Amino acid sequence: MDNANKSTKTIAIIGGGVSGTLTAFHLAKQQTGARIVLIHQEPTVGLGLAYSTPSLRHLLNVPAGKISALPHQPDHFLRWLRARHDPSATPHTFAPRALFGRYIQHIFTETHTIETQQGQVTDYRPTPTGALLTLEDGRRLHANLTVLALGNFDPAPLPGIEPAAELAGVYCHNAWRASAYAGLDPHAPVTVIGTGLTAVDVLLRLRETGHRGIITAVSRHGVFPTRHAPYTPLATSAIPLDTPATAVDYLRAIRTAIRSGAEWRAAIDSLRDATNQLWLRLPLSERKRFRRHLQRRWDVVRHRMAPPIAKAVQSELDAGTLVIRQGRVSAVTLQNGQACVALETHSGTAAFTTARAINCTGPSLNYRRVHSPLLKKLFANGIATPGPLGVGLRTNRDGALIDNLNRASENLFTLGPSRQGTLLESIAIPEIRQQAVRLAQTLAEALQHQSEFDEEAEIAS
Repeated sequence: MDNANKSTKTIAIIGGGVSGTLTAFHLAKQQTGARIVLIHQEPTVGLGLAYSTPSLRHLLNVPAGKISALPHQPDHFLRWLRARHDPSATPHTFAPRALFGRYIQHIFTETHTIETQQGQVTDYRPTPTGALLTLEDGRRLHANLTVLALGNFDPAPLPGIEPAAELAGVYCHNAWRASAYAGLDPHAPVTVIGTGLTAVDVLLRLRETGHRGIITAVSRHGVFPTRHAPYTPLATSAIPLDTPATAVDYLRAIRTAIRSGAEWRAAIDSLRDATNQLWLRLPLSERKRFRRHLQRRWDVVRHRMAPPIAKAVQSELDAGTLVIRQGRVSAVTLQNGQACVALETHSGTAAFTTARAINCTGPSLNYRRVHSPLLKKLFANGIATPGPLGVGLRTNRDGALIDNLNRASENLFTLGPSRQGTLLESIAIPEIRQQAVRLAQTLAEALQHQSEFDEEAEIAS
């Protein structure tokens, strides 16, 4: 795996999901002449967690006309979808996520200059010209520039989970594993912990696999995401950039826009291009206030369900086959072959039994605790630091990691979910595609600077 040509610059991209694949694609378009190596753990590239679903009932939560992987060709995905799968698709079609994964893979096959290597990177050691990467099987690769495109990790551990409950299979920590659905009585009660988009996915998957029992959804707020619906877009952001930088003033600006006649979806979506800019204007104390008081409300209205999915959820609620219980899960124990779920509610404590409890709280962003040998090494060596709020990675505006001495790396970058350490929105395709394009440009410029430095050093010698 070592470089065959020592004079060729190498860029290593760690992670073969959408973030890594799009970065590699856009970097190849830069035609830098560098060796691009995409290192991925899964057998295939381009899918990641969201788009590797086997279910065609799992739909995108962005319509086809707004989710192109190429920012300068907004209808690129729509044209691909019409040509290959659904001739009747419109800009408002919510396509299956699995098809979007195939679309990303198709784009990737258009490039022939990207080298792929399957494996897990476990160590990153800085060198005078970049870094030495070590894989779990002992292979090594020297990279002048490295990109962390790590995607999503398992949910954070819940309190009070009895090991026996997980060992017996009545508690499932990861909703994406096949074991979450295996060996389940079709009429047995199931509990999903969380009421976000992951819980919706699990509901749909359970029904698709033949489950007909009652599903109980538990969360502190007891609210599912809202649904998409048509609206007249606003011409400008509902929160002007000169709004005082406080969470309360931002909220007031949104409410003012709605009282002035804007549909609430229009007001929220008008912030798309300005969201992270507005977020970065907030002092740390205001970001903490937002996370504490407004984060869940933001998630509910910002990350909405496709209309067919929202209709299915509402039908389940109306029929009583989906029940919401509000409270915080304090324990899950094994009781007579079932999971006993203990809740802390406003009125006290409660407990109930269920055939299976599935953790749907979403990916963990506490990177100090996730299962990643590479991240553990980066934190231990001071190369990586958590974001100001303790989640994700701390980065500068180019996605360069900031170390424990407050220095931005010249060789190590990241994008996607990990940038939620600094940004508010960094998980949806519209944000990731922009990051991938900009990061590809940043890497190309960094390579140019390195080449100029090498030439000057050679002349001087």
